[in-house]
Amino acid sequence: MKVNALFVAPYTAMKNLIEECFAEEADIDLAIRIGNLQEGVAAAKNAGAEGFDVIISRGGTAKLIAETIDLPVIDVHVSGYDILRAFTLANDFPRKKAIVGFPAITLGAKSIIDLLEIPIDIFTIDDERETEPLLQKLKQNGYEVIMGDVVTFETASKMGLLGILIQSGREAIFDAFKEAKTVSSWMVKKKREVELLKAILATAATDFIVFSESSEIVYEQWKNFTSRPISEIPASQRMADNKEQTNVIDHNGIPFKVTMKKIPVESLSYFFIKIEPMEISSELMESINIRVMSPPMIIHQSTTMSSCLDFIERSLSYNWFILIGKQGTGKELIAQYIHYHKFHGSGLFATIHARHFLEIDVGKLDKDIKSIYIHSIEQESSNRKELMGKLKSLKGMGLSIILAMMEEQPELGNIIYEDDTIRIPIPSLAERREDLRELVSSFLAYYHQTLGTSAVKVKEDGQTLLEKYEWPGNVKELKALLKDAVLMEKGYVIEKPIIEKLLNRKKGTGIQPELLTGSLEEIEKKIIEHVLKEEDYNQTKTAKRLNVNRSTLWRKLKQEI
Repeated sequence: MKVNALFVAPYTAMKNLIEECFAEEADIDLAIRIGNLQEGVAAAKNAGAEGFDVIISRGGTAKLIAETIDLPVIDVHVSGYDILRAFTLANDFPRKKAIVGFPAITLGAKSIIDLLEIPIDIFTIDDERETEPLLQKLKQNGYEVIMGDVVTFETASKMGLLGILIQSGREAIFDAFKEAKTVSSWMVKKKREVELLKAILATAATDFIVFSESSEIVYEQWKNFTSRPISEIPASQRMADNKEQTNVIDHNGIPFKVTMKKIPVESLSYFFIKIEPMEISSELMESINIRVMSPPMIIHQSTTMSSCLDFIERSLSYNWFILIGKQGTGKELIAQYIHYHKFHGSGLFATIHARHFLEIDVGKLDKDIKSIYIHSIEQESSNRKELMGKLKSLKGMGLSIILAMMEEQPELGNIIYEDDTIRIPIPSLAERREDLRELVSSFLAYYHQTLGTSAVKVKEDGQTLLEKYEWPGNVKELKALLKDAVLMEKGYVIEKPIIEKLLNRKKGTGIQPELLTGSLEEIEKKIIEHVLKEEDYNQTKTAKRLNVNRSTLWRKLKQEI
């Protein structure tokens, strides 16, 4: 196969020599264009689109083309013969001589001058703009004969100096043709390898995109998409190591799984991102929340929460977990914690309501789902037998099953109390009061970033009120109250009156579920003790809130139940 080459000659006289040499070359199809430096770049601008395999040029023109055009560029070197011919031509001029040019000329000339001890000075330039000032200086210093490339020759001639063009001879042209054939042969081989790899990728992977470290698209292939479903590296998926990560995206209402791997190539790294349909029905997708978890931050200054997390760390080899805690204690966050630390951030985490869990076909779960968190089990008491059967069907699937309950349910004993099940009590906020200050700070920071609110601190007397409150709704209730507070407060510090107002609003707004258990007398005493505690054990205020006199209140507190 012939090499399709473009020869950009920096001076007109070179064209005749190129044509003479080309007449003896059978393995190259050659086009010749004339242009020096930027003119040469313009002549080569569309070489790739025109089907050329390689570009041949000389000196500074070759250098500029190589910096601009994405094709291999062969530089016609200035040979020792070329320089000797120029020296011979200049030898008959008994004037002060100099060689001025780019390193491609001056380096070779210096070797010959040093070897033959020829009295000619050498001056090297790196940019054509240096030529005229340098020649002006040389002229002032008595130089009259200037040898060099096209720019040097033309500038010297304009300044009244004798310019001698160092031209490339037949040897240099034939060497360039030989190098062009070698490079072109190598390029053809590499193109074949690339096409083979593309064919393999087309067979092995349907839809994917490759990014460079600077987020530029290197290659992409889409078969199941009419438009590019992803145009940048997902921020949440950037990774420091080469571990594979999986996420889920929604494209035109359809869920797709995104799998990314960082691929190091020598000193560079690339991101290979494969996109494929979720192995899950659209009906199932509506009832199940699937995502990859980053490590969740769980505040654990308190002994109770710290012990809870320590217990989880020691139990990660198990696959079945029961989270037992009141509403609002953060059971889903704990479930995410289990998933992340058990699978080290890989795989998908699915959240589903117990009612919807009863409706799904567990055999259609995507293979990348590693953990399933099932909540609201209490609401399915009438379907308890069916629920137990469905849960048992998950055994042996290699999944991490995490059930959430507000309290232990002995009716599910076959599952709850088995040896391979870990029961994890989740402490209420009242049991982890040491965490309250940090929780407050974290929620203030969250709303500051997401809602743009001003408040960044709760005043100390307001903080004291928060610490005295029982928090029946636990962490979720604290978060909701602080949202109201930051929206009410326009300054940077939430004052006590706002906290007081929000807490007082809770009084009398309803009876807490735990107060309604037991006999009538027991419920009555629980309510009295609860109100008494809220009023800092002031019996007068307590009697007023309960609409009874103090003697009645005292008698009810003293009576035995």
